[in-house]
Amino acid sequence: MSQYQQSVPEGILSLREKIVLLENQLEEIRLQTHVLLDIARALNASLDTRVIASNIISAIVALIGIDQASVCLYNDQTQDFEVIGNFNSETLSPQIPANLDLSFLHKVLSEGVTYYHSPEGLKDWEWVCCLPLQNAQHKIGTINIHTIRQPEITSEQMDFLETIAGHASSALENALLYAIVERESITDGLTGVYNHRYFQKRLREHISLCQRRKRTLTFGLLIIDIDNFKSFNDRYGHQFGDTILKIIVKNLQSHLREEDLIARYGGEEFVVLIPEASEKVILLISEKIREVVEKTQVSYPKTDLAVSVTVSIGATLWHSADSPSSLISRADQALYKAKGTGRNQSVFE
Repeated sequence: MSQYQQSVPEGILSLREKIVLLENQLEEIRLQTHVLLDIARALNASLDTRVIASNIISAIVALIGIDQASVCLYNDQTQDFEVIGNFNSETLSPQIPANLDLSFLHKVLSEGVTYYHSPEGLKDWEWVCCLPLQNAQHKIGTINIHTIRQPEITSEQMDFLETIAGHASSALENALLYAIVERESITDGLTGVYNHRYFQKRLREHISLCQRRKRTLTFGLLIIDIDNFKSFNDRYGHQFGDTILKIIVKNLQSHLREEDLIARYGGEEFVVLIPEASEKVILLISEKIREVVEKTQVSYPKTDLAVSVTVSIGATLWHSADSPSSLISRADQALYKAKGTGRNQSVFE
């Protein structure tokens, strides 16, 4: 001990040591707060759930020596989990094993408590730690740590992980709510297919794409109108008419190609955009649609009798000189001919 220290009372030395300790703790808290603010900004910088999942994993990797981790999103309707983020230090394209039992996550979410198991003796992609992502109203998903490069997750690290989970829950819920609002803005409330506004947007995109391509490229447009639907509604009522519309659309979706786009144009009219099509393809698809509708039968509740409708279809292909309005007008003329010459048929213009 120095001469100066000998002259300072022991109580003052002890106090100074406590001050230094508190200053160090305060600096550590300041650094942790700064890191958490950076993480919160990163998590809320996107409304894409997969980008958020990637940012969650990046934050965990910066905190703990991990080898494998994942983020899962919970679907309340199907009660299933979707893996939206993966990390494996050994590969750039990690894949969770197909046989991994995600049903374990139901237990974690239902209990709402972080699960932790010592990594000793565990194999790859087992559950070292699972943090529930939820709030008072919704089950959102889980953050999963499968393999770590350290003996244990410390209590300080666990507190940090749970704070990250809180920020992640808010960010993912915001993204999911945004997705719902965005989906509702472009879909028809009754049938669930795209609405008129979204169809117009995609039509302009199709035209722009075809104009940019140097090789010959075109697409098809169908306008579908349910025959005598006003009389049908007058006879059976609008509620049953709505039921018919929903069932017909569902059947059409199951028979269209994945790349085809169906939208409600208005009332009982629907449109279908068929990319990279030819006249032969357009005619085949329009005839298939006509047959599907004609064969669709729905039981009328008041009489239990099978009821069906038919459709008329106007079909056309985009030409290089076409604007959106001229293309729609030509398909509309074809539809007018189909309705004027007997209905329950498709006409190509």
